[in-house]
Amino acid sequence: MVLVLLLTLFLALLSVGLWAWVRVMLTSAVTDAARWAAAEGVPVAAATERVRAALGDGLLASTSGTLRCESVDEGLLVRVSCTMTAPGLISPLDGALPEITVTGHALRERP
Repeated sequence: MVLVLLLTLFLALLSVGLWAWVRVMLTSAVTDAARWAAAEGVPVAAATERVRAALGDGLLASTSGTLRCESVDEGLLVRVSCTMTAPGLISPLDGALPEITVTGHALRERP
C-alpha cells in the first residue's frame, strides 16, 4: 500500500519535472526562432518551421503535432508565440498537464 503511494508520488514529481524541461526546451526554440526571423530578408512566417526543427524528433516528437505558433511583425519587433501540449511519461498521459505557452521577442534587423 505504501509502495503504491510512493510510486505514484514519484511519477507525479517526474511528470512535473518533464513538464518543466519541455517548457525550457520550447522557450529556447521560440526565442531562437524569433531572433532568426528578425534577421533582414527572413520571412516572419518561417519562424514556425524553425521552432519545429529546433525541437527535433526526440522526446518531444509525441506532442510536436500539437504545436501551434503565431509569428507577428510589429514594426521593429518580431514576436513568436507557441503553444503545445505537455508530453506525458507514457502516451496515454499526453496532455494530462497544462498546455505550455511561451513567447519570444527580437528586434527587427534593418539595413
